[in-house]
Amino acid sequence: MKVLLVGESWVSRGENAVGLDVIGMSSYTEAAGSFMEKSGRYGIDFTYIPGYRASVDFPMTEEQMSQYQVIIISDIGSNSLLLHPKVQNNCERIPNRLRELSSYVKHGGGLLMCGGYMGFSGFMGKAGFGITPLAKVLPVSLLNYDDRIEEPSGVVPQIKVKEHPILEGVKADWPYFLGYNSLKAKEGAVEIASVNENDAFITVWDYGKGRAGIFASDIAPHWAPPAFLDWESYGLFFANYLKWLGHEI
Repeated sequence: MKVLLVGESWVSRGENAVGLDVIGMSSYTEAAGSFMEKSGRYGIDFTYIPGYRASVDFPMTEEQMSQYQVIIISDIGSNSLLLHPKVQNNCERIPNRLRELSSYVKHGGGLLMCGGYMGFSGFMGKAGFGITPLAKVLPVSLLNYDDRIEEPSGVVPQIKVKEHPILEGVKADWPYFLGYNSLKAKEGAVEIASVNENDAFITVWDYGKGRAGIFASDIAPHWAPPAFLDWESYGLFFANYLKWLGHEI
């Protein structure tokens, strides 16, 4: 099945002071490799758009999105999907891609939103998905402010629906996470797993003819530690999730 993944990259910038000289430093990181490699073993064909390309390369219309069975938005804010250079630089009008994405799900597509510092509401609320057309599609309610919950001592998800197809073959020994985005399941949604008793961690629902789901933490560091990335069921879990969203299971 064909899946589009957008996000999971960043540029780090800093300075080194060496005596009286200051030297600028920068680095670029993509964190989606392990996710795509391990999930891809189960028949998932990924197209990847890193964060710095999202404003230009993310599909413009529902029709273009429909070449994929599932679209994943992971740790990238709404501005990166709303503000095409044509809008910012030339004041041109283009389709609202998050409204197009909502329509894509309503008419049969699958959507998975994953967490992180720029997931859901995100750091200082900067991800901003709660005030976009996509908010009504998600099976959870979003906060209108910084929704990060840091758990430096580690927190383990509690499974609430053990028989869901997404968990078929997945080991019960879930690893710990170092943080997540605080979300609440909407009425009618299926909360497969929660964390800290009251926060939704894995939640899904049917939306129109399509399906939407959330994973409230990172799929890569730092909230997702090596214990999760190296977990025996890591690839199978996400493959199952994508296949369920894409109506393959």
